[in-house]
Amino acid sequence: MMKPQAAVLLPNVLVFPQRPVAVAQPPPAEVPLFQAHGVLVTSDCVVARGRTQPLADVLRVESIRHSPSLRPVLATLALSMSVGLPLLSALSVAASAQRGLYEAGLVLLALAFFGSIARLLFAEDSYQVVVHTRDGAWRVLALQEARTSTRLTALIQEAAASAVRRR
Repeated sequence: MMKPQAAVLLPNVLVFPQRPVAVAQPPPAEVPLFQAHGVLVTSDCVVARGRTQPLADVLRVESIRHSPSLRPVLATLALSMSVGLPLLSALSVAASAQRGLYEAGLVLLALAFFGSIARLLFAEDSYQVVVHTRDGAWRVLALQEARTSTRLTALIQEAAASAVRRR
C-alpha cells in the first residue's frame, strides 16, 4: 500500500527569472513605408546603401531598365557554326591530323555553342531605382524583378511629394 506524500508548498517563485520582458515602445515619429532588399523608406527619409536622404530633398525618382548586350553571344554562336563546324569537319577527314586535336576542337566547339545558347536563354533585364536630388543621382536599389522596382519608385515619389507638401 502506498502512503500519501506531502507536497511542498513553495512561495511564488519566478519560473524563468532571466526571461526578457517586452516593453511597449512609443510610436516612432517616422512611419516605415517600405523595408526590403536593404532599403528603408519612411515618411521622412530614404535609407539605403549606407546613406540617408530626406524625402524633402528628392527632386525625382526613376526606374531604369538595363538589358544585357547579346551581340557578343550572337557573334560567338555565328562564328562557331559558320567557321567552327567546317574546320572541325575538315580536321576529321584529314589523314595527317592527330586524334587528340580533333577531340579538343570538338569539345571547344561544343562549349562555345552550348554556352552561347545557355547565355541567350538565361539573359534577364535588370532594374535600378535611382533617386535624383540637388546633390546628384543616387542608385537606391538594383534587382532583377520589375514589380518591386516599379512599386518602390512610385512609393518614393508619393512620399517625396507628401514631404514637400508638409514643409
